[in-house]
Amino acid sequence: MKFRILLLTVALMIGSMHTAPAMRMEPYSGSRIFWDTSTRTTIFQNGGYSRLIELQDGRLMAVCESGGIQIAFSANQGFTWSSPTRIASNPAGVSECVPDLIQLADGTIIVAYNPRPSRPYSEERRFGIRCRRSTDNGASWSDEIFVYDASHLWDDGCWEPSMLELPSGEVQLYFADESPFTTSNEQQISLCRSFDGGLTWSAPQRVSYRQGYRDGMPSPVLLKDESEIVVIIEDNGWGAGFSDFYPTTVRTSLENNWHDFWVNAADPLREKTYNLDFAPKALGGAPYLRVLPSGETVMCHQSGLDHSGHPQMRVAVGNSEARDFKAVSVPFSIGSNEEGLWNSVAVIDTGIVVAVSGIAGSIEMMKGYPVRALTAPFGHPSIDGRQTSGEGYMKRNATQMILGTQTGTRVAADLAYDDDSLYVFARISDRTPVPNGADCDAIVMLIDAADTCDEHPQAGCYRFGIRRDGSLMRPFYGSEGKWNYGNTNDLNIRAATTSAATYYIIEAAIPWADLGLSAPPVGQRMAFAIESTDNRQGNAYTETIPDAHPDRPWTWMELRLGAKSADMAIRGVERDACTEADTIALPTIYTGLALTIVRQRQADGSLTIRKMLCKR
Repeated sequence: MKFRILLLTVALMIGSMHTAPAMRMEPYSGSRIFWDTSTRTTIFQNGGYSRLIELQDGRLMAVCESGGIQIAFSANQGFTWSSPTRIASNPAGVSECVPDLIQLADGTIIVAYNPRPSRPYSEERRFGIRCRRSTDNGASWSDEIFVYDASHLWDDGCWEPSMLELPSGEVQLYFADESPFTTSNEQQISLCRSFDGGLTWSAPQRVSYRQGYRDGMPSPVLLKDESEIVVIIEDNGWGAGFSDFYPTTVRTSLENNWHDFWVNAADPLREKTYNLDFAPKALGGAPYLRVLPSGETVMCHQSGLDHSGHPQMRVAVGNSEARDFKAVSVPFSIGSNEEGLWNSVAVIDTGIVVAVSGIAGSIEMMKGYPVRALTAPFGHPSIDGRQTSGEGYMKRNATQMILGTQTGTRVAADLAYDDDSLYVFARISDRTPVPNGADCDAIVMLIDAADTCDEHPQAGCYRFGIRRDGSLMRPFYGSEGKWNYGNTNDLNIRAATTSAATYYIIEAAIPWADLGLSAPPVGQRMAFAIESTDNRQGNAYTETIPDAHPDRPWTWMELRLGAKSADMAIRGVERDACTEADTIALPTIYTGLALTIVRQRQADGSLTIRKMLCKR
């Protein structure tokens, strides 16, 4: 009943919308991250403040604080993890905290961390920064190396080291530093440098400082074009209140490299990453920043926004300058009273983003896949509710689009096309089935077939829904800035479903004629978005692609049709993971040929992919 009332309310709202003239917008640019909830894995059963990197030998290495500093390794991209090894134990009256790690170009691994004395304080036990080195891929570790000491008092301590290696070989270690401010609660970001691979370190210098406030928790990157060093920090001086932080960037050119220079409060090189709509205590603190292979940047921070004031991990994608962050997503679906703390992101393999979060006393990870635009390869799907080899979908497991972090219902969806239709395949993992009726579980497809790229629905925009039982929902058609109802009898959409207790599959063919086209628009831009609706206990839970607004076609993802070529057929059967060499049968239009895919890890950690068409 609630769902019917919701639909009626939406219908009344749609009917009352004023006509809006066409207003073409700049197409949405930038990647959205599709988080795959099926990859959620525990790294450490106990611990906090974890960071993760991919080593040059292809393994993943993670570090956390847990009775000292612990590390763990994964040889299968995070599917399973080794038992933790403690590389630094807590001295008497001191906790070793908040580690960071880096592997240098020469293979040396450095773990830096933060000794924090406990009460009662004494002058011989100081807050400081230390590190340890490994030159044998993490098998053994050096003795503790001194980097810096602050005061022995909490109010004048230092915190949160984070490292960066420059092309010259210089290693930089940034940290939050209260020690210069013994009569106030201020804090600055300081930098120590090493020119011998972390064996010795320079005295600290100031990098950023806002008078009267607390710059903290730095995370540095070098932009892909090597033009600038960008450090993301938490900054509570933007006017939201002393307890509220914004994820903020400060920067310098690589050429300048902080030479006699630091970023003050008014410096234009101090910038908000994006604007947060603050609720009370909706912190934007504890930020972390990384660079994607495309040059785009990805950051995370913790915030209580939309989560009952309890901090959870939020992730956003920025451009190649570490600006214009958007496509905000929440990787981990946690309870309203749970918290996701001291988070980080890593970039592994050929661009997979790994989210790492401290949840309920353990450390968990999840993989995400940045996608800038969608592709529908040429293929020959059969509308039977099954995905079989050779149909032509982009991904072997229909994972070009993945939803599920907001509703907890995982949706994997993919696209293909032929001369007759656009094909959509979606597998929905749903353990609370509502198999039929008006409140049936469903998916909705938003298609801008005319590339209107408008602020409002215009002619050429379509909204088609398919329920779990295969029935079509009433369609909508864009016209003069609003959605108008259509009639299912006017559609020639073919759909087939497969349904079980824990999942259902929808496969559909949308004829080009139903999109106002006489032929597939190869070479032309379209836009696409998908929504899922999961009904349970009388409530409807809806999720869509990050930043995709159902009434704003310019926010939908760019969609292009692949060429009718062997290359697109190869993409249609390419595997998501392949370690050695696979031979895969191609669609029947390439009878007599087989595809061999060889993926080889290089010494620098990059992955080389070779595809060869061979006779069977």
